[in-house]
Amino acid sequence: MKNKNILSTIFGCIACATIINAQGEYQITPKPTEVTILAIQNGKVFDENWSVFQEAFKDTNIKLKGVGSKNQTDEIQAFNLAVASGDLPDIISLAYPDKLEDLGMQGGMIPLNELIDKHAPNIKAFFDKYPRYKKDAVAADGNIYFIPDYYDWYAMKAAQGLYIRKDWLNKLNLPVPNTMEEYYNTLKAFKTQDPNGNGLADEVPYFERSSEFAEKELLGLFGAEIGFYVDGDTVKFGPTQPRFKEAMKEIIKWYKEGLIDQEIFTRGFQSRDYMLRNNLGGSTFDWFSSTTSYNNDADLKAKVKDFEFVAIAPPLYQGKRYAPDARTTYLGGWGITATAKDPVAIIKYFDYWFSEKGYEISNWGIEGDTFKRDKDGNKYFTDKVMKANNKTPLQVLRDEGVQFRIGGAQDYQYEKAWGDPQASEWMEWYTKEGFIVDPMPTLKYTVEESKKIQKIKTQLDMTVKEMCQKWILGAEDFDATYDQFIKRLNNLGLDEAVKINQQAYDRFMKS
Repeated sequence: MKNKNILSTIFGCIACATIINAQGEYQITPKPTEVTILAIQNGKVFDENWSVFQEAFKDTNIKLKGVGSKNQTDEIQAFNLAVASGDLPDIISLAYPDKLEDLGMQGGMIPLNELIDKHAPNIKAFFDKYPRYKKDAVAADGNIYFIPDYYDWYAMKAAQGLYIRKDWLNKLNLPVPNTMEEYYNTLKAFKTQDPNGNGLADEVPYFERSSEFAEKELLGLFGAEIGFYVDGDTVKFGPTQPRFKEAMKEIIKWYKEGLIDQEIFTRGFQSRDYMLRNNLGGSTFDWFSSTTSYNNDADLKAKVKDFEFVAIAPPLYQGKRYAPDARTTYLGGWGITATAKDPVAIIKYFDYWFSEKGYEISNWGIEGDTFKRDKDGNKYFTDKVMKANNKTPLQVLRDEGVQFRIGGAQDYQYEKAWGDPQASEWMEWYTKEGFIVDPMPTLKYTVEESKKIQKIKTQLDMTVKEMCQKWILGAEDFDATYDQFIKRLNNLGLDEAVKINQQAYDRFMKS
């Protein structure tokens, strides 16, 4: 089969184990067996009627039954209520594995290590093939309490990229900026040379739709960090480092000169749509697939002649390019609670999703319905997915249960198949060229460490965000207040937080 990603190679190796175990089938229990699950993803409550999970039931005889109210869309609130009541389902799926691990270390989730060794050959083979993925599953006490929902991290790390208005560059006879100085000069030209041609100085050279990440991405283009990160094997806190000071001074200057949206922290999530549809925005750092889609928006193209929004390489700064937002290796996962009646059947069900069939339906849905194969065996999505009325392909797939959070492996080819080809090309370019700044691994804490780090980190994050915004907006003088800011961080327990994170990182690397 052509164009397989790196993950798919493992399934040929483990298929034999699956066939031997199931004697040609995936059946786990002789009779239909109901297993309860608490799972909410992006406000969407698990639905046992989704075709993907109906197919899994048909294969395994394990039927998942969602618990809790269909109106309860906050997964943390639902999780906390279940824990407080003591009435836990058999399986919990959560975006926050630290909570599952904390619950596990307190006896609420069962360790999966021995169950995997004895009853999950597919998961075991997957972990043997990808030790980094196994590290992500191991808690601070050495036990595995959940199976992560893995991104296809080895095939695709890029998540977001730097975009710029190519039609504005063309109108002003400007080249694509290469260095940070050139990027700054381009933003100045966007501000002063009326590229939208309306005779008004209303252009917004750089804008962001996420106030949550605005500082991170602006500073990150300079290689600065706003939180904990790893330099070599040493954990550091970005705001205390020289690069942060360099970058912040530049961003303050850019904002003062009107090169950054003056409402960047308040405009809201719809700012990208507003800036582009009104021909006001010049550049942003945002998700590849959704941002690229504006180039194919008929209404926008009719309104803004020659509109073209293209991804460019991050500006070269002190000899390197930085794309400050990347995919992590996983996001959440699921585990088995201590009250589950048949953990062996459940771990076998978890293992199903790492089989060739489970891997396929979790990423593509049902063959003949949501996807088909071409003459070379390559999968592609059907018109039901690609040409749905008033729904994006991803929305159609989600309505079938595709990519709902389970412990499993994502196939990047699925995303490539429904996404914009140009977006995929740019994502692969960012990954291949090494622009991506890998985030620090998701660290695992002991119960005691977790209590300390959560309290300190919350206060550190709030303080950094508060001061970053004050400095950028000009409400506080950076040079006059920076030393006091560092003192404040230290008083909040920065040294202890660095120490805890260093211990957790060292433990992670040895796991």
